[in-house]
This record gives sequence, C-alpha cells and structure tokens, in this order.
Amino acid sequence: MHKKLLLLFVLCLFMCAGSAAKDSIPHVVKRLNLYNQTGPIGPITLYTPKHSGMFRVNMTMLITVANGKDGDFEGFLGFTAKLGVAATLGWGDVYTFNDGDATAATLPVPNESGQPLTFSTETGGDWQGAQYNIYIVVEEL
Repeated sequence: MHKKLLLLFVLCLFMCAGSAAKDSIPHVVKRLNLYNQTGPIGPITLYTPKHSGMFRVNMTMLITVANGKDGDFEGFLGFTAKLGVAATLGWGDVYTFNDGDATAATLPVPNESGQPLTFSTETGGDWQGAQYNIYIVVEEL
C-alpha cells in the first residue's frame, strides 16, 4: 500500500514540477483529470496535433471506492503511427477489491498530424459499485 502511494506521489510530483515554457520541448499540450468514474470510458480524444511528432503520455488510475469483489478497469491509449497505421496500447489494470489500488504508465508514442490521441477504459470481472480516478498529462517531445 505504501509503495503504491509513494509511486502516486512521485508521479504527481513529476506531472506538477513546473511545465516547460510553451516554445520549448518537451511541453505539456493537455491535462485531463477524470474523477469518480464508475464504468468504462470512451474512447475520448486527448489531443489532436497539428504536426506529426512524438508524444509522451503520463497516465495514472486509482481506485477510490472499492467494491470488495474480483473486478478491474484497464486503460488504453490510441494513436496513429507513420503511414496511417492506428494502434492501441493497454497500459495497466486497477483491481476493484481494495481502495487505493493504482497503476501508472509513461508511454512515448508517435502520432500523425490531424489524428487524435485517444484514451479509453474497459472493464473485467465484477466491477460494478467501484469508483476510480484518472490523471493524464500529454507532452509533445
């Protein structure tokens, strides 16, 4: 439990530690916090770049209300690589049995201009009654 809270604290420090100036690289292009989620999400658009490039997506999911059952929420990041090939990465599960279960990931991905970076979640097992928060920061590299 303490390791998960420490990981969450370090990630929050990383995300909040003074974002770079607009004209420097890397810089934050999108922040998204979703609170008290109770089911699957999306896909929703995080950011649609005007120019092709590399992006770093930092994501954390945290169970805030457990249901004591064997269920989970899994996060996915969608992007479009070179030649217009759409791809989706699964980046972690949070389990609904205990409060405070968390997962975090930092994913560098290429994305084509005019194509959205997307986020979604899926559910598994007995997830009803649980709640979770999601914290996402997208940086252009």
